[in-house]
Amino acid sequence: MTQLKNIKAVIFDWAGTIIDYGCIAPTQVFIEVFRRKDILVTIDEARAPMGLAKKDHVREIFRLETVQKQWIAEFGRTPSEADVEEIYAELEPALAIIVKNYSDPIPGAVELIDRLKKQGVKVGTTTGYVSEMMNNILPIAYANGLKPDSVVNSSDVSAGRPAPWMIFRNCEKMNVFPVSQMVKIGDTVADIQEGINAGMWTIGLTKSGNEIGLSYEDTEKADHVWLMEKIALAGKKLLNAGADYVCEGVWDCWPILEEIDEQIGAGFNK
Repeated sequence: MTQLKNIKAVIFDWAGTIIDYGCIAPTQVFIEVFRRKDILVTIDEARAPMGLAKKDHVREIFRLETVQKQWIAEFGRTPSEADVEEIYAELEPALAIIVKNYSDPIPGAVELIDRLKKQGVKVGTTTGYVSEMMNNILPIAYANGLKPDSVVNSSDVSAGRPAPWMIFRNCEKMNVFPVSQMVKIGDTVADIQEGINAGMWTIGLTKSGNEIGLSYEDTEKADHVWLMEKIALAGKKLLNAGADYVCEGVWDCWPILEEIDEQIGAGFNK
């Protein structure tokens, strides 16, 4: 096993990165809470802001022209911040319940985190979920062997992604620095932006994440050519967002971490 000599910590996202293959749970709930208001939100529209704090995610959906037109037709006015609060008030408990069904580790996540910890590399996490949601996820994740050193929720800081505050809170909790010797791994543009804004190396994940949006089982059944095209497009999107590297999932990250470790050792700090 190659020993990482220069990476101080790795910060992981949760849904689509280390649990909930395909980032399924949030999408279903966003579509449902808007449907209750007779507003149709497509899967692609629900997925587009993924990675943000969930209230910010609601705001982004309300900014969509398709949603604004439906809202005006239904309620005779444009949506307001009060509407954001009302939708979010319905979304939070619904999501807190459903996430329990999507808390199984993604293949390779437990092994990668254990490998990092055994080498003395700190393992932190950030998420767009709030504490009430994570309180339902963590017991299941821990029981399945997924045990990071630190968990920071979007509700623990003044602003979620793309702000770097959750990463900095992880640094404080784990007593680890500098961020230029740390790596952020996530499956959304917001994850990559969070890592960049913190001054970290970044790895974007394609196949297991929100950009593909399929469960493990559906991914295995998908047409190979179509899937490869989707993975390529997802990788391009994450690279365009500034990711240093992309790969299909956490199971592919170790060789990249070795390369980053060598680059840091050679003086190529962020």
